[in-house]
Amino acid sequence: MANINNVAKKARVSIATVSRVINNKKYVATKTREKVMSVIEKLDYKPLYSAINLATKRTGNIGFIVWGEHFSEIEKFYSQIFLGMEYSARDSDYYILLTTVKEKFNPKEDLPRFLKYKDVDGVALAGRVPTSLIEYLENQGIPFILIDYGIPDKVCNSVVMDNYNGAFQAVDQIVKSGKKNIGFIGGSYFHPSVKDRYRGYKDNLKSNGLGDSEYFDKFSFLKNVETSPEIGIQGVKHLLSQNIGLDAIFCCNDTTAMGALSELKKYNIKVPKEVSVVGFDDITLSSFCTPSLSTVRVPKLEIGKESYRLLTEIIANPDSTPQTSIIDVEYIQRRSS
Repeated sequence: MANINNVAKKARVSIATVSRVINNKKYVATKTREKVMSVIEKLDYKPLYSAINLATKRTGNIGFIVWGEHFSEIEKFYSQIFLGMEYSARDSDYYILLTTVKEKFNPKEDLPRFLKYKDVDGVALAGRVPTSLIEYLENQGIPFILIDYGIPDKVCNSVVMDNYNGAFQAVDQIVKSGKKNIGFIGGSYFHPSVKDRYRGYKDNLKSNGLGDSEYFDKFSFLKNVETSPEIGIQGVKHLLSQNIGLDAIFCCNDTTAMGALSELKKYNIKVPKEVSVVGFDDITLSSFCTPSLSTVRVPKLEIGKESYRLLTEIIANPDSTPQTSIIDVEYIQRRSS
């Protein structure tokens, strides 16, 4: 089987010249280009991707890194974002390489293989990721973006959904339905997205004359541990124990809301007649709950596509000013509210 060395030798040019011809780059004389193409055809040479990228010094790979806990069977949020990036890559010459990292990340021991062997041109970091990993990418000069995450007091290229306005709109719909005693259940309170959703919840209630500091103390259940159905279960138990006339719950995400729905059922509380429940994210399972879950739809595939666009732009222009892309969200009314 012919290789790039055979082509270069037969055409009597350098390997770099063959690579430039393959990549359709300038600075190659017309006669030289025609000679190289003729040799390629005669030898039936099929360029390897590494040869195609020899002139550009790029690998043709993009890394997608997500914390292992975010990639669970229940929560399909980040897998959909990954799929959006992969769809975009199909129309280009890039491959998306997926891996997960653990929470207690040590760059010396836990470095993903594609970083260890410098086999990516850039990296997308989805959700909460270890600070030490971000510091490693910065020190190595590897372009990266944050997806659905931010670092306090640090400007990074990122793609986020409009968490604040999404929560504000959702709570507004709950208030318009006549509910007044609206609780908030949230895990992952270290996460910027959850904090923005809680802020939108509070600001809407304040604007409707329903919330003050005493109200929020009674109606808020916040945990600094990863969101899960269990957080929803704990939150319902806590809010009901307060004897506050609870008639609605806004959950930080759908996974939490599903736990809340299951616990309300154990108490024989009718949803939405007695207590309405609203989530956030619109993961696939939310429309199959009993009752189906009202939520805020996040266009996960679009986030993935925008993440791909931004990251490839940064790879091409590594010195460009950091930017944040904010993706619009939409309230979805279903039977739980």
